Amino acid sequence: MDPIMDFSEAERKRSYQLNLLIGLIGGVFLLAFGINALVDGKFLLAANLILPAVVGLGSLLLMRSTIDLRYGKNGVSLAASYLFLYLIISGGVEGTGPLWCYSLLALITFLQGLRRGICVVAGLTVLTLLLMFIPNLPFAIAEYSILFKTRFIASFLALAIMALIYEYLRAESQARYRLISSQFDKASRTDDLTGVANRREMNALLKMEYGKFMRYGQTFSVIMLDLDRFKHLNDSFGHGFGDRMLIEVASRLSANIRQTDHVARWGGEEFLILLSQTNLAQAIKVAEKLRLVVADIESGELPRRQTITASLGVQSIEYAETVESLINQADDRLYQAKNGGRNRVVAQNVYHSEANVD
Repeated sequence: MDPIMDFSEAERKRSYQLNLLIGLIGGVFLLAFGINALVDGKFLLAANLILPAVVGLGSLLLMRSTIDLRYGKNGVSLAASYLFLYLIISGGVEGTGPLWCYSLLALITFLQGLRRGICVVAGLTVLTLLLMFIPNLPFAIAEYSILFKTRFIASFLALAIMALIYEYLRAESQARYRLISSQFDKASRTDDLTGVANRREMNALLKMEYGKFMRYGQTFSVIMLDLDRFKHLNDSFGHGFGDRMLIEVASRLSANIRQTDHVARWGGEEFLILLSQTNLAQAIKVAEKLRLVVADIESGELPRRQTITASLGVQSIEYAETVESLINQADDRLYQAKNGGRNRVVAQNVYHSEANVD
């Protein structure tokens, strides 16, 4: 499984569960307080407690039915913001309402994240300043002393800054995790030296192509390519030269196939090319093209002119029962090309190209 997708899914499940838990707890408490206020005959207070509870719980039901986290996050945040402003306006019980605003602020920033959290905090701060410092507002019931107002605003902003810093660090941590996961995932799927796919990745791609073939009859072919006398080159000119040649070959092969095709370093100096939606006749033409591409590589670092050649074996899934047999048949064709003189393409036991190699 892709670790990034795995991490994202885990984060999504965690957010879903936390939204559900926080929303349910908050909604139940608000309903309880609202019903208690209703029993005491405090109808305005009851209405302003029950309304956000209904909004929050309703958004959770919508989130659960649609599996869309946005409904839960936004619905609960809207209910919390409404309750925040109501507590500032009314003062709550004996002027203690603003004390609940701290927990509501933390809840909103947690649900909305860094960017939206900044916008919500800014909006609530401006509204709080207006409600507290503009005199004689017709709907502002509570009265606060200047000392309380200034200290509340200061402590509110301090908590907001800390909450937003936490959200920033959490977002940064998640981004770093995704980056590291992406790097590890890429490293597990690519060859360190050449940068093309490795054997593990190619096996996964072959499995996918075989699934398409079995379901839709979408044919594909493979080319097994091996560099001729590569051990001799390594022994004669050093492994550094050999590595440079492998990198150059991988680069040329990748540049001369379609974007839907894939190149993998199968092992040593052997490469496997996967050609999607390609029959045997088409694959033979591609193999011949790649043979010429490799033969065109020259090294100016050698004391004398030195060319690199390759032998290629071709097979299509049309003539194989499984992916394993497909690879084995392509490998057999490759060794027939080697035994037949190298620097040639072999498919169905027939030489499709030849070149004299000393």
